[in-house]
Amino acid sequence: MEKGLDSGLHRNGVESLMAKKYFRRIDFDSVENFRDLGGLGAKGGRKVAERRVFRSAELANMTRNDFDRLTNEIRLASVIDLRSAGERERQGTGMLAGTSVKFHHISFLADGGDPKADEKRFTEFPNMGHFYVYLIRKSRFGQQLIEALKIIASPENHPLVFHCAIGKDRTGLLAAMLLSVLGVADEDIIEDYALSGPAMQAVIQRLSSKPETAGMVTRVPAFFWEAAPEAMALLLDELKKEYGSAESYLKENGADSTLVKRLETALLV
Repeated sequence: MEKGLDSGLHRNGVESLMAKKYFRRIDFDSVENFRDLGGLGAKGGRKVAERRVFRSAELANMTRNDFDRLTNEIRLASVIDLRSAGERERQGTGMLAGTSVKFHHISFLADGGDPKADEKRFTEFPNMGHFYVYLIRKSRFGQQLIEALKIIASPENHPLVFHCAIGKDRTGLLAAMLLSVLGVADEDIIEDYALSGPAMQAVIQRLSSKPETAGMVTRVPAFFWEAAPEAMALLLDELKKEYGSAESYLKENGADSTLVKRLETALLV
C-alpha cells in the first residue's frame, strides 16, 4: 500500500471500500478529509485515473510538512476553492497562496457564506440530503458547478484538489456530479461520500478549539456533522427523477456539448 494512505477505513459502514481496495485517503498533519478520487470504476469498464483529482477540507491550516507533501509528493498544480469570499477572508488560504499553484475561486453558496446564514440554513432542512437537492435546483449553483468542471476537464490543471470548509457538502456535491458524469456507480459515489464521516471528528475538534467557531459547532443540527449515505442517495435519486442524469443536468444548466467528453478524456483510463 502506498505510504500515507489509510487502511483503516472500515468504520461507519464503508467496509465495502476496503473489499474493493479503494485505499484513497491520504493523512496529513493539519489538512483534513483529503482523498484521491482515482481508482473508482467508471463507464465502459474504465476507471478514474489516480493522482489527478483530489478532494479535501480547507487547506489554511497546513503545516510545512503538509506543504512539502502537496508540492513535492503530489505535485499539486491547481486548487478549486468552493468557499465564499467571506469564508476565505475569515479562514485564510494557507501556504500555497503565492506559489506557482493556480487558485480558482468558485463559490457554491449564493448568500456569500455569512456565518449567521450558514447556521440558519440548516434549521430549514430535516437532513443534509434535502439541502443538497435544494442547492442543485438553484441555477446559479448549476452554473458554478459547470465552471468547476471546466477547470477539472483541462489536463494542464492536474494534479488538482477541490475543497470547501470541511470537505463534505459542497465538495461532496462536486465530487458526486463529477463521478456521476464519468459513469461511476451510485453505490460507489455514496460510499465515497460516506468516507467524510470519520474525518468530521478532527474537524469538530479544530473548530471547537477556536473561539470564533466554537459556538457554531453546537448551534448547527447534529446531522450537519454526518455523512450519512442516505443523504447522498437522496440527491442521486432526485437528480435522476428531475433531470434524468447528471449529464442532462449539466446540459440544462448551459454546459457545452463537449464538456463530458473532455472530462472522460482527462480522467478515465
